[in-house]
Amino acid sequence: MHQRQKKILDMLQNGRLNIHSAAIELGVTEMTLRRDLQDLEKRKLVLRVKGGAIPHPARYEPEVDHVDLLDRKFAIAEALYDRIIPADSIFLSTGSTSLAFAKVLARRNILPMTVITNSLPVASALFRSSCKVILLGGELRATSLDLVGPAAERNLEEYRVDWLVSGCDGALSDYGFYTSDESLSNLEKKSRRIADRAAIIADSTKFGRRALTRFASLGEIQLLVTDDELPAADCEKIRAAGVEVLFAKVKPSREG
Repeated sequence: MHQRQKKILDMLQNGRLNIHSAAIELGVTEMTLRRDLQDLEKRKLVLRVKGGAIPHPARYEPEVDHVDLLDRKFAIAEALYDRIIPADSIFLSTGSTSLAFAKVLARRNILPMTVITNSLPVASALFRSSCKVILLGGELRATSLDLVGPAAERNLEEYRVDWLVSGCDGALSDYGFYTSDESLSNLEKKSRRIADRAAIIADSTKFGRRALTRFASLGEIQLLVTDDELPAADCEKIRAAGVEVLFAKVKPSREG
């Protein structure tokens, strides 16, 4: 990788690169810059989009701190797959557990189905799978590779899906589910209107804490998939609200 390509990657730290302005800043022709971007895309370092490029989703998957937590997320994803698939169509939102579910879909699903998403990592995980993938337009968030904003919300109105699948940043068993981003919350609220049924996938560590804004009450979802460390009192409250609670089977971590 030569120095100019390293500079291109530095410029992408701000989220999106515009070919015209970047070519001027680098002192090269747009054709030269496009060749650099093509080379970087082959290495899965950038993803070319109309008029420019963004960081490649493979480099910017949601972070998971511990192997144990990653195991939980994939166990939850497997349990959700067994519960709702086959389905003709789903809207799959953003987050590390949603990404785990996308990877399970790509590996296990062989039937035609449509997945609508606002997450670039989710779309990337489903590339060349049996799923037809529809990626919403919209504004790229500054903190993650997700599309939000008025354009994404308008796109949603064109569709109808069997299931909405969402993660969360926090959950209270007597009040509902939270996210830390207001724009994402607005999109989540609108996505429920296009879905026949809604599922939340969240490990037990998300419960008992709030985030910035609530995007769903208990009465607005039909299914919660979590792990077996969810406190019994929380489970009772959620089931009392008419929500099906499904516990994923998590393999015990191996020590020593």
